[in-house]
Amino acid sequence: MEIMLISVSTGVYSIDLIQPDSKVVQPGQSLTITCQVSGYSLTDNSYATGWIRQREGKPMDWICHRWGGGDFYQNEALKNKFSYSRETSMIQAVTYFLFYCAIESYHCDYYFDYWGKGTMVTVTSGTQKAPTVFPLIECGSGIGDVITLGCLAAGFTPSSLTFTWNKKGVALTDFIQYPPIQKDSSYTGVSQIKVAKQEWDADQTYQCIATHFGTSVNKQNELPTQLRVLVSSDDENEVSFSCFAKDFSPKAFEIKWLKNEVELPAQQHTETFTSERKLDNGTTLYSAASFLSVNLNDLPHSTRITCEFQATGCDVKNATYTHSSCGCPKADVEITIEGPAMKDILLKKEGTIICKVNINNPSVQSLHWENEKGEELEALEKTANGKLWTISHVVTYDEWSKGLVRYCVVGHTNFYEPLKERYERKAGAPTQRPSVFMLPPVEHTKTNTVTLTCFVKDFFPQEVYVSWLVDDEAAASTYKVSTTNPVKDNGSYSVYGQITVDIDEWKNDNLVYNCAVYHESVVNNTKAIVRSIGHRSFDKTNMVNLNMNIPETCKAH
Repeated sequence: MEIMLISVSTGVYSIDLIQPDSKVVQPGQSLTITCQVSGYSLTDNSYATGWIRQREGKPMDWICHRWGGGDFYQNEALKNKFSYSRETSMIQAVTYFLFYCAIESYHCDYYFDYWGKGTMVTVTSGTQKAPTVFPLIECGSGIGDVITLGCLAAGFTPSSLTFTWNKKGVALTDFIQYPPIQKDSSYTGVSQIKVAKQEWDADQTYQCIATHFGTSVNKQNELPTQLRVLVSSDDENEVSFSCFAKDFSPKAFEIKWLKNEVELPAQQHTETFTSERKLDNGTTLYSAASFLSVNLNDLPHSTRITCEFQATGCDVKNATYTHSSCGCPKADVEITIEGPAMKDILLKKEGTIICKVNINNPSVQSLHWENEKGEELEALEKTANGKLWTISHVVTYDEWSKGLVRYCVVGHTNFYEPLKERYERKAGAPTQRPSVFMLPPVEHTKTNTVTLTCFVKDFFPQEVYVSWLVDDEAAASTYKVSTTNPVKDNGSYSVYGQITVDIDEWKNDNLVYNCAVYHESVVNNTKAIVRSIGHRSFDKTNMVNLNMNIPETCKAH
C-alpha cells in the first residue's frame, strides 16, 4: 500500500513547502511526516494550512484545514480517522492514498493556491529491499557532440526511489528519471543524462546515486570498453585468435566466439584476466583476454570469426576477422546500417535505410544495395567523404510491414567476393495495440521547467513513434523532447515519451499539450492514439506535518 502526502498553500509569493519524498511503514506502526514551511507564518490568520486525500482511482477528499488564528474545519466523514495540529497530523490508512498538504489565503474563493511536492508513504508487511545499481554506457561513438549515460536500479521494493548525478562531486541537474516499472514483486528504475563527448573523451568520471529510503548506492560511468581481435599462425595447420577487452567494470563479463555468426562451443576457447588498474577516484577497471584455435582446414576463404564481448551495464560489443586464403591483407571495413525513421514510416508511409561504410583501406571499388534474391537495387543517394561512404535506399510502409531483407554490398580490390551486411525487418506475428497514459507532470524548481511524460505500454512489435503537439501544432525544436528505447516485458514492449516546457508556459491555462502515439497496430485505422494534458485541467499536486497510525488489520497490496 502506498500513500502520498503533499502540502499546498495559497495567496502569497515565495512559498516553500518541504517534506520527504517517501516513507515506508508496516501495518500497526505509527508514522510522522514533517513538512517545513517558509514564506508565511502558521500563526498568520490570513492563511490556512490543511490536508487533502486522494484514494487510488477516486477523486480528492478534503480532510481539514486550520487558519493561523486557530479556527479549525474538518470533513465530518473523516474526523475519526485524522487528527491535526500545526506540528503534526495523524491518519489511519486502509488502502492506497495520495495526501496533499495545502495552504489557502483569505480571499474567499475556497481554493488552495500552493501545494507541496508530496510524500509517498508505502504501507507494506513485506521486506524492504535495496536496489542493485548498474551504470549504463553508450557503447557506440554517440551522436554528434554528446554521449548518453544511464543508471539502472533493479530489484528494489517498495517503488519509491530517487536518482542524482554528479561529476567529480559537483551536482548535475539536467538528467531524466523515468517512473519505476514493476515486474513480479520488485521494481526497476532508469535515469539517463547526456554529457559532452569532449569531456567524456577526456576521462571525466560521472557518478550516479540511487537513493532508496535512506540507503544510497553509488555507481560510476567510465570509458567504454575497447575490443580487439589479433590473429597469428605458428603452425601451418592451425590459426590462433586472441580477443582483448580493455577497461571494463564491474568484473563480471562474458566472451563468445562465432564462426560465420554461429556460436562455437565453449570448450574450444579459454578466458583469463590479464590486468586491472585503479583510477584516481578509486574505481577499478579490468581487462581480459580469450584465446581460440581453429584448424586451418575449417577456415575456407571469407570465413568470419567474431569475438563477442558483454560486460554488466553495457551492450554487446564485437570484433570480426574475415579470413583470406589467398594471403591478401584484409581491408578494415566497418559497415553500419540504420533502419528507417519511425516518423517517416508511420506518418509518410515510406522511409530510408542508410548504409554507412567506414573505410581504413581506400581501395573500395563499389557500394550498392541488393534484395534477398541478389538483385541490385536503385540507390536514393550515394556519397563518398574521405573514409566514410554512405548509400541510401527507400522502402515503402507495405514492404516494411510485411517484412523485408536488404543487403549493403561493398566491393574491394582485396576481396575475393564482396562483403555483405544484412538488414532485416521481420513480420508475421499479430500486432498488439498500445495503451497510452499521461502521467502527472514533474516540476524542476532548479531549472524552472516542467516535464510531461507519456507512458506507452503493452504494444507489439517494438517499433513506435511518439510525438508532441502544443495547441495542435508540432512541438518546435526549442522544446526538449525524448523517447526511451523500447523495453520488452512478457512478449510486449513499453516506452516513455517526454517533453520539457518552461514553468511559466506550463501555467498558461490556454495551452494544451498532446502526446500522439503512432504504431503499426493503429496506423491504418485511427492513425494515432492521442492523450492531452494542460495546466487548467490538471489537479495541482505539489506540503505541514502529518502523523499516521497504521492498524494491524491493514492489508498490503
